[in-house]
Amino acid sequence: MLYYILKIIVNIFYRVFYKIQVRNIHYVNSEKPTVVCPNHVNAFIDPTIIGMLTKKKVRFFARGDVFKKKIVKRALESLNISPMFRMQEGGFSEVRKNDKTFEECKKLLLENKNVMLFPEAICVQERRIRKLKKGLSRIVFMAEEEFDFKKDVMIVPVGLNYSNPSKIRSKIFIDFGKPISLKEFELKFKQDKVKTINEFTGFLQQKMEEMVVVIENPENDELVTEIEKIYIYKWLKDQGDTKADLCAENEISKKIAGMINYFDKRNPDRISSVKERIIPYSQKLNSLKLRDHLFRKESIEAMSGWTFFFDFLLIWFGLPGFFIGMMMNYPPYFFAKKFADKKVKNIEFYASVHANLAWILWLPWYAIQLLAIALIFRSWLLLGIYSALVPILFIYIIHYYPVMKKIFGKWRLLRLVRKNKSEIEKLMITREEIFSELDEMKYIFLSAKN
Repeated sequence: MLYYILKIIVNIFYRVFYKIQVRNIHYVNSEKPTVVCPNHVNAFIDPTIIGMLTKKKVRFFARGDVFKKKIVKRALESLNISPMFRMQEGGFSEVRKNDKTFEECKKLLLENKNVMLFPEAICVQERRIRKLKKGLSRIVFMAEEEFDFKKDVMIVPVGLNYSNPSKIRSKIFIDFGKPISLKEFELKFKQDKVKTINEFTGFLQQKMEEMVVVIENPENDELVTEIEKIYIYKWLKDQGDTKADLCAENEISKKIAGMINYFDKRNPDRISSVKERIIPYSQKLNSLKLRDHLFRKESIEAMSGWTFFFDFLLIWFGLPGFFIGMMMNYPPYFFAKKFADKKVKNIEFYASVHANLAWILWLPWYAIQLLAIALIFRSWLLLGIYSALVPILFIYIIHYYPVMKKIFGKWRLLRLVRKNKSEIEKLMITREEIFSELDEMKYIFLSAKN
């Protein structure tokens, strides 16, 4: 029961906290036994967000050491979470306990249930797939062997692509890959079990890498991120995609990462050259509290006396509702952030603590407000209006805030143009040089691919 209650709650809050788009979710909603295999970058967010999307109940697995306290163990079990022990948490004696976990997985698959396992067996905020462990392969082949490969277990690789994993209101594109049937490996497994398990693990790694943005050299992580910020829009525009969604943006991110991987191997001097331009450019924009989209041709052409007037009206009439909505909804978010800032040491757990604590605190905060209104005014009508107004203004501030930031950004740019026009002109020249170099790199990369 708790599983389904929380599924409803997180479906609401996560869709407010994040911009989510999903592709091919139907691959995990079949009647066949399915093992969902995502990359792991964001602690509790990763399994929670997949669990809330799937129709079938999913069995999750978490680090075995968190099950030591009885109350925690009961809570996790009620959420359909079982322990998975790793060598780094307790040595070989703890890992041996996984025999029971493996049997549980096998039993669930034999009952046509959905199981979710992280093949990397580690949570790291990196834009690459770590070398997969063999545990998943052993489990699925054990299950198939039990029924002489007549069960047809489906392995679904999943790519969790975050624009910024540690930040609330970031973008998440979740890509479910085409299911892999173990029937294709039946003959090989019967001939050589160990070799087939190793081969399948490598094959799964390849399929998972197709679902995510892969930056081969960690030293290029920042470069790819900065290129994405300024160049995805132009790449999409160049190919005529004016109504891009997260799926389209993710495909361009893959190409940008592929382009950087290509030049990093063949012409590292080119990588150094673009770094020397784009990193200082981004740092300068941040110091001026500006964003690159303000320098787009269409953004500049759209600036006029009329747009300034309408922006002014939007701020003037929109701010009162924004501030009221903030008073009604912001305290839980504020205290959750303060707690996460103080207590969370690993970046992989930051968003999990911040986001989940925010909605946990919001529910009693909402109840307290309703109780106060009821006791003070003793009016069912007013209570009903207030109860609807709080979540409505919650949604309002989430959508109004980025609009407000863009307007203030435009005003900030106009003020800087008046105060120091030469500095803005230098930025625009640097931007054109960066785009010219990226255009050339893109042409070379795409020509080599074709």
